[in-house]
Amino acid sequence: MRIQQLHYIIKIVETGSMNEAAKQLFITQPSLSNAVRDLESEMGIDIFNRNPKGITLTKDGVEFLS
Repeated sequence: MRIQQLHYIIKIVETGSMNEAAKQLFITQPSLSNAVRDLESEMGIDIFNRNPKGITLTKDGVEFLS
């Protein structure tokens, strides 16, 4: 886990959108998605519920951020 990945997670939560978070972080959306997937894989949890209307934290995601 890298500090940068944590910064990404926080920005996604703040914006509620992968696309908007990527814009504000000045990275591409696929790069952001890959960083999140890598962190989820490393931690063995799903941090976000992804759906067409946006992105929300899972129960594990809430616990992870606390």
